[in-house]
Formats: sequence, C-alpha cells, structure tokens
Amino acid sequence: MKVKTSAPAKRIIHAEQFFRKLPELAIAGDEQSVDRIAYELLNLLMKAVDADIGQISLFPLGGRVEKMCIVKDGEPWLRTDKDLHLYNPSKGYAGRMLATGETLLVKDIWTEPNGNGPNPFLEIYPYMDANYVADIKKPVASTLFLPIKRGIEVFCVIELSRYRHKPSFTQDEQAPLDEFAAQYGTLIINYILDTKNRIALNTVHHKLNILSRLIASDAKVDYTDAVSVYRTMSAADLGFAFFRRGSGYDKHALRIVAWYGEETMEVYFPEFQPSSDSLLCDRSEISYPFEGDSTCRRLHRFRERINSASVIKRKEQKFLLKVIDSIRSYVVYPLHMLGQDLGSVHLASSRNDFCKFLQMSPFLSLYNSLLKSFLLNERVAELLSEISLKIHNPGFYCLAGLKSALLQENPALLNHPKINTALSGLDALLSDLHEKGKILKCRDRNIDLKQWLAAYVNQISSRQPDIEINFEVKDVSPGRYQVRANYEQLETVFENLFSNSIRALNERRHHGSAPAGRIDIILREQRKASVVCFQDNGMPYKTVSGRGTPQMKQIMKELGGKFRKYDRPYRVYLTFPHLNVADTEK
Repeated sequence: MKVKTSAPAKRIIHAEQFFRKLPELAIAGDEQSVDRIAYELLNLLMKAVDADIGQISLFPLGGRVEKMCIVKDGEPWLRTDKDLHLYNPSKGYAGRMLATGETLLVKDIWTEPNGNGPNPFLEIYPYMDANYVADIKKPVASTLFLPIKRGIEVFCVIELSRYRHKPSFTQDEQAPLDEFAAQYGTLIINYILDTKNRIALNTVHHKLNILSRLIASDAKVDYTDAVSVYRTMSAADLGFAFFRRGSGYDKHALRIVAWYGEETMEVYFPEFQPSSDSLLCDRSEISYPFEGDSTCRRLHRFRERINSASVIKRKEQKFLLKVIDSIRSYVVYPLHMLGQDLGSVHLASSRNDFCKFLQMSPFLSLYNSLLKSFLLNERVAELLSEISLKIHNPGFYCLAGLKSALLQENPALLNHPKINTALSGLDALLSDLHEKGKILKCRDRNIDLKQWLAAYVNQISSRQPDIEINFEVKDVSPGRYQVRANYEQLETVFENLFSNSIRALNERRHHGSAPAGRIDIILREQRKASVVCFQDNGMPYKTVSGRGTPQMKQIMKELGGKFRKYDRPYRVYLTFPHLNVADTEK
C-alpha cells in the first residue's frame, strides 16, 4: 500500500501586513521614511524565504546608482558612513540578470569557474568595498537576484542571500518572490522613489534658497554647500565644479570645488586663463553633456596645470591631483547662460565605462538649471554694483563741479529752461542708476514681528498638518514688536528652527513615544526687546550638517539681538531689540 506524501506548503508573502504599515512608515516624509520602508520590505521578503541578508539596489541610467538598503540578520547594515555606489552594475551576476530580465538563482556565488564559463562574481569582487565583501558577501553562498521592472527596463534589484551552512534556494521558494515582484514590486519601489524625489526637491529648494539669500545680502557664497547636491544626488563619487567670476578686479579668477567621496575642498585661483578649446571658454563649441575618460587630453592638460601651479597651497594641490588621478569616467556640464561663461560641473567616477550612470537625474538637472540662473544673478548684481560705484559718486562730483562753474561764470544759464532740464535729468539719471545698482540686494525694513510670525506659522501648519503648532502673544505693547531686518534673515532663522523641531518630532514618532508632536511659540515683551520662545516635545536626533545653529547666531548678532538655546527641556530664545523712535518713522 502506497502512502501519499503531502506536498510542501506553498510559501505565502503577506503583503497586506506591509501595506497596512506603509502610511506610518512614510509619515515623516524625510530620508528616514525611505530607509524604514525599504527595511520593512526586505524583512518581509527575507522572512518569507528564510534569507539572512537582503539588499535593494537601484540601477537608473541617469542619476544615483546605489545600494539603497542592506539588512543583515534583521538589522540595517548600510549606515551613513557606508555610502556604497555600485561598480558598473552591468557586471557580475546582477549584470546577467539585467541582460535577461529574469530572476536569477545562484546556488553558490563563490563556485570556482567550470566548463560553463567564468564566475561573474569572482571577476568583480576584488574591486568591491572591503567592508562590504567581508560582512555581506563572504558569509553567504546561495543568492536570489529578483528584478523589479518598468515595462521591460530593470531599474531595481532585490538580492536575497543565505549563509553557507544553510541549503540553497529552490525554484519553489523563488516562485512566490516572482509573484510578489510582478504584482507589487514596481508599485512599492516607485513609491520609495517618489519619496526620495520629494526629499530631493526639498533639498534643491533649500540649497538654492540659501544661495539666493547669500547673493542678495552680498555675503560670501558657500560654493562648497552649493556643490554638495551634485555629490549626494548623483552617481559621481568624485568630481569638480568650476565657477568663473568673469568681471571686475578678478576677471580671470576661478573657484574650484573638488570632492573625493565625503571629502570636499574649495580652491581659489586668482588668475586662470582657459585654453582656446577649454570647456571654460566662451569660444568653446562643445555642448553638454561632454563625456570623457582617463585618457582625455583635457584631463591631462588640467593635471599638468595643477601640478605646476604656484598660486595654490601644497595641500590643495595634492587633493586636486588625487581627484584627477582617480578619474576613470566623467561627464561635463558647462554652466553657460545667455552667452555668459559661468563655469562647469564635472561629474566623475573612479569606475571605467560609467558615463551613462553619470547623467543627471531630472531633479539634479532642475537644480543645475536653476543654479546657472543664480550664478548669473550674482554676476549681474556684482556688475551693477561696480557700475553704480564707478559712476554714482564721480558722476555727482562732476555734476556739482559743472553747476559750480556755471554759477561762477554765468549764473543766468542755470535758470535757462533747457540747461536746467538737462542738469535735472542728469541728476535723476545718476540717482536712478544708484538705485538700480541695489535692486538685487536685500533691503532692511521695519517688520511687524507679530504679523509676520503669525503668517509664517500658518504657512508651516498647512504643510505639517500632523503637528500641533501653537503661536501665542503675551504682554506686547502696540507698536513695540517691530524689528529692523529683511525677510530673508527672519525666514532663515525660523526655517532652521522648524526644520530642527520637525526632525526631533519625527525621531520621537519613530520611537513610538507619546504624546502627539507639538511646537509652542510665545512672543512677549521684555525690557526694551521682543523675545520669542520656541520649543517642541521631540527627541534628540543625529545632526545633519551642524550649520544651523551657527547660522542663526550670526543672523541674530547682525540684527543686534541674542540667541540662547537650552536642552532640558529643549527651547530656544530669540531676543530682538526694539526700534528707536527715529527708526519707526522711516
């Protein structure tokens, strides 16, 4: 009598659990949201097939090629200090999967070559990050490469691996993964990318807003910060940005911002005459994108120039040479606009044949276009200022001399209608020129802090409906809450405060702490000043750049006020001095 053996139960991936969690995971709307969604997705798939290590990698032809998330033993492995740009994803087993568009099941990625050809992984692993190989690749054997597609294009791969002592994956275990990927894969990854794009758009807006304020306030532009977007939003692990001033006393001056991984340096050349066929020359007929590699004569010519430069420091020279010598592929985007040569951006890679992955993503292209406008605006502001200074004071001096001479030689001529009209017109022209020279600059004014802050809080509240924001005015006499400032200064200070609080509240929400997120703002009169108390009930978080507090302190100092910060509980006090009677009448 034959005994019937029951077939193994079909593995089921419970997608509904993931989708129920999705709103909670995405509510923060920041980079943490992307990490949490990717982490939950990997854990779901890893548990379904008993995998030990999971990875999500993005393969866009334009933009950032990256390991987006790596989970090992149920915990995130990929931290901020392990920023892994992939080597050319067309190589290795992932390259095989990209070529076929089908799920790839490998019983042992470390198998020595046999009659079927070389092992694709063994060909590329010597070039991988050493920590990644030691922690993620060496412990595992059997691996599944699961493609996620848009139409026929594979734009993402989910890689699941098992430790060596476990049995290899089977076709029966692969089947539910293929079913899940076909039904939900594209939807989920697109949702993650949409979240990343919203973050990218906010980043673009924030950087350009800061840049425009620096230009308008005539402060020193932080080119290093302006370039950070290219480093963080592209697949370029190294590169250059060149900025040409192009006017005034530093007509041929060049600022170079170079980066190598996380390290960035700004170098100033007081005199840099471009070659006739240089991308930094108006006469150049090259239109972007211009692609090149380590054999490019322009790259070698630039290296020789840096190597022989005596106007830069030795430390700067060594760093620039290190970047140049590490370049294997690059794409150049000239920053030309309205016939003006503003510089260029070189997105580069230490990998061969990587140009197609160095093309800008849509958001980075948007940033690049807007940056050219701001750089042109900076040049126009500087030119107008120079013209105004060159003509205004000497012009009025000459006009006064002409009137004085007429008064001495022939006073009656001053009353002649035609001469009087001409002199008055010249006076008006010089005054108008002086005003036009300041038109792109920030202008201080008397601002009603109570009205301005109420409107600003309403704007933030509409964008953050899940946060309770309370604004209260106490003991402020009529007319005593005016401050002398410009809108850009106030917006910068309060943008920093709200950004810090939102991060702290997101951190508290992530840890499941109650009660609901809350920000309290109190405006009151204290002696001869208006004081704003700003506090929230969030939790401490890891600082992103560390520039916010110094920037707020500097602005408050410029306004003649004070900035005080306390941690337990968190609160910030901003003190704005009252205006003098003469100021309020302006």
